[in-house]
Amino acid sequence: MRITLKQLSIFEAVARSGQVARAAEMMNLSAPATSMALAELEKQLDARLFERVGNRLRLNSQGSLLLPLATEALQKVNQIEHVFSSPEAELSGTLNVSASSTIGNFLMAKSAVAFCQQHTSALVDLDIDNTQAVIKSVLEFRSEIGFIEGQCLDSRLKVESWHKDRLLIFCHPAHPLAGQVVSPHAIRGMPWVMREEGSGTRDYFISAANALDMQPVERFSFSTPDAIKQAVKQGAGLAVLSELTLEKELNRKELAVIEVEGLALTRQFYRIHHKSRNLTPLCDAFNDFCIKFNKLELNVD
Repeated sequence: MRITLKQLSIFEAVARSGQVARAAEMMNLSAPATSMALAELEKQLDARLFERVGNRLRLNSQGSLLLPLATEALQKVNQIEHVFSSPEAELSGTLNVSASSTIGNFLMAKSAVAFCQQHTSALVDLDIDNTQAVIKSVLEFRSEIGFIEGQCLDSRLKVESWHKDRLLIFCHPAHPLAGQVVSPHAIRGMPWVMREEGSGTRDYFISAANALDMQPVERFSFSTPDAIKQAVKQGAGLAVLSELTLEKELNRKELAVIEVEGLALTRQFYRIHHKSRNLTPLCDAFNDFCIKFNKLELNVD
């Protein structure tokens, strides 16, 4: 059985008007086409729906049973059309986003909350993990868009520059090199508290350190900035994190910065999405919002 919305609309028009000719006018159809559609509906339902009384058609018991169901179905369709044709429809629903640790905790979480407060029919489901996990989530279509701190060379993904960030080497305030500018040789072979394997921060720093033959010795490895900062406060060694994560501790003088000559630790953040996936209007709107929001938050021109 394949009842069409057109058949239900014609049936309702005939039921309301009592005449095929008037229903045809209401539907902007010819009388024969209207009569044929009504006959086809009765054939599919294997039931007569009207009784002829004079020059009018009146619903019989079967027709009276169908009318409220047909009306409800047509109203639901109108409701669907209205919802998806309204300007708000494009900014409704759930957007799945993945972000690596620093971006997720210090940029995207604030952006997601602010965006959803502005667009109350939208929900941003933000998953925070390391760079490799974000790449995997986008590749497997679990996330529509991802934000990462490390490089991504997978040809299936489109990679775009997003924000810039600066890494800082830091230590306990009582460390003999605290607050100094030193040569790479001065910290060669010192113990370090590192981010875990798969972290963009870790990969970027190791590559830069190896270029200067700094030979950092990994003593501890943790997956969160808070754990790394706590370990450094306990004197476990040197560490490197985004300046986004260190502002509070540096202002309180709970940690101190070490500058290394010739070590450039300005890095690029990236936005990624699958090349075979078209971004939804909701995703585009969120991305534009994040760019503007984070410029205000970071006072970036």
